Amino acid sequence: MFWWWGEQEATGLEGWVDETVALFEKANPNITVETVLQATDNVISDFATASAAGTPPDLQYLWNGVYHMENVWLGYIEPLDDWIPADELSNMWASDLSFYEGKQYRAGWYLLPMGMMYNKKIFADAGIPSNLTPPRTWDDFITVSDMFLAKGITPLSGGFKDGFWGEWYTGFGLVQNEDSISDTTKLVVGEYDWTNPRWHEHWTRLEEMIQRGYFNDDANSLELYQGIELFYRGEVAMTQSILTLVPTAEENLGRENVGIMSWPVWGKGALAGKPVIDVQGVGISSKSKYKREAADFIRFMHKPDRSSALWEQVHVFPADKSWDGSKFIAADDPNNLEQWEWFTGENTGYICNMIAWAFDEAVMYTAPQLLMAGEKTAAEIAENANDVMARWREENPDLLEGHKKWAGIE
Repeated sequence: MFWWWGEQEATGLEGWVDETVALFEKANPNITVETVLQATDNVISDFATASAAGTPPDLQYLWNGVYHMENVWLGYIEPLDDWIPADELSNMWASDLSFYEGKQYRAGWYLLPMGMMYNKKIFADAGIPSNLTPPRTWDDFITVSDMFLAKGITPLSGGFKDGFWGEWYTGFGLVQNEDSISDTTKLVVGEYDWTNPRWHEHWTRLEEMIQRGYFNDDANSLELYQGIELFYRGEVAMTQSILTLVPTAEENLGRENVGIMSWPVWGKGALAGKPVIDVQGVGISSKSKYKREAADFIRFMHKPDRSSALWEQVHVFPADKSWDGSKFIAADDPNNLEQWEWFTGENTGYICNMIAWAFDEAVMYTAPQLLMAGEKTAAEIAENANDVMARWREENPDLLEGHKKWAGIE
């Protein structure tokens, strides 16, 4: 049994999964692979619940970092080192956040660049100068956004209702004041204080954007992907997004009208301005009776023809170090060429992968909603963040210890 997710962010993945299963079953006629496409809200909770009940799937889709690592600490996920040859496993790029005490618990599946998309036509029609297309600094971003407002154009789309926008934004914003992604864990374990302006500047900047009127008025009434659809329809100039959605934007607006960018820089940390790259993956349940078969299926997913098919059919980059994107990306595909430069150059990870899962719904999800409604200030959200994490540390000493060991903090 394979529980998976991803069609929601990588259109066409379901067809790739179905084809891969069919080819695997043909090569292994004694094995049948059942698949279940999970809902976004259930990816984490269903696996943990099923594992506690002793009825998990054999193979589970796993988001990066803490989203699967807490299940590692609970003993629900099998280390892959004993099931997949070391030379193959080392190519299944899953990032450093998939390792714990020297063991790898997750194999990469596909890479996930994160950032923003902007509408080149709207920029040109609004008279935005070429040196500000796109804006790279906060001052330039303010200048450009005010120019859009003067033309009656909404600068940014937002869909805050389901909370996921707030998590993405934290990943793009908090990292700007970090010198290392381990700074995130220091906030989690209490070494750093959220009320320090350095650690909530991203919410201060968001508060400013909202007060300036940069978002669609109904941001609190729309869910994440509904907000992004405003960009597809040409109603806003820019949108925060995962960049696996670029092909959809290009289909709606024309490839020539879509560009990609990182969030404009305001922070002073060493990681400010670096592209954010995440990676999605899969792992084996420690309670599975078919660990060997599950491992063989992961190995099959990484065969060269399957990696190439992932690019050709879904247009996402395989999380496999043996796959060379420069040989596959067309010369007239500027957005994917730029993303490949992000992958092969300096970049940083998605730091929300290192924040305790309980923090999402209690703080990150609600921050944009509260700021948009005028119910809280950025400073008050930071105070709540401190309170939430202090309570979490008190109630979850085992998870706290796991975070410390995972990040090498004593």
